[in-house]
Amino acid sequence: MIAKPNLPSPFYRLDTLSDRWGIDLWVKRDDLIPQWMGGNKVRKNFAILSAACKGDTVPDVLITSGGAESNHARVVAMMGAQLGCEVHLVLHGSEPEDKTVGNSFFYRSAGAVAHYVNSQEIGPTIEHLKQGFAAIGKSVCVIPGGGHAPEGVAAYADAVAELPDAPDYIVHASGTGGTQAGLLAGIERQGWSTAVVGVSVARMKQRGIEEIMKLLPADFPEDRVDFRDEYRFGGYEQYSPELMSFVQSVIRAEGIPLDLTYTGKAMFGLAQLVETGEIAAGSRVVFWHTGGLLSLTSMNSQRIGVSDGRFST
Repeated sequence: MIAKPNLPSPFYRLDTLSDRWGIDLWVKRDDLIPQWMGGNKVRKNFAILSAACKGDTVPDVLITSGGAESNHARVVAMMGAQLGCEVHLVLHGSEPEDKTVGNSFFYRSAGAVAHYVNSQEIGPTIEHLKQGFAAIGKSVCVIPGGGHAPEGVAAYADAVAELPDAPDYIVHASGTGGTQAGLLAGIERQGWSTAVVGVSVARMKQRGIEEIMKLLPADFPEDRVDFRDEYRFGGYEQYSPELMSFVQSVIRAEGIPLDLTYTGKAMFGLAQLVETGEIAAGSRVVFWHTGGLLSLTSMNSQRIGVSDGRFST
């Protein structure tokens, strides 16, 4: 069966940035969950696959989707290898030319089959694969891109209980929305008044909120979903010299790794909210580090970001 992740993930104070920004800043290091190097995708996909594996029954085939260098796809491929499943990845974008770097090195090494398609073909390709395997008697588990599923939400609702007490804010990189939905559900369960701020890595505000609300109870107040699209830097895998300089300054200050697609944007958004006073001086803030660092080894300034919302982090 699949190995259980080492939890809870590390949690500690960022002293230098706390002093510099005038807040009480802590970090939750899900990027340091060791299994599969997957950050938040470890919690989500472990929960999804645990639900799919009943007793000793394991699906014959796993199918999921994402970008050409998807962190989520890598985690599914590596988990599938451990389970002995056949894994098919339906990926939008171009096949990477360099076979030795990034997430694609790991899902190739794990034996996953990658199908590169345009974004409009993701759904039909998954359905075609699913029907083909079913026709020859193989059991199939389709995992939504990004782990955007109720099980993933439940995993992050449980993760909130790893915090020792209620912060004023939790700030994190928000992609497909499952992590943010889970954190909101966990805050609700704990009875805390903590504000959860999701900094978008790709989607515009309306789409982001809609997808998060789909994973929450129908009566959940929409005005509690704080999804910020001001710090996208043009979209998925897009960045600027300003973001690069900021990320490097944080690394120098705290020795904490950030990337330019996910966590760097979230930390930049946090800094802006502090600077404008929206997050008040002295506030206790948790920066939830969701991982994604392997993307740094495969991106360059010439890559085109995805801004239509059809992506998987």
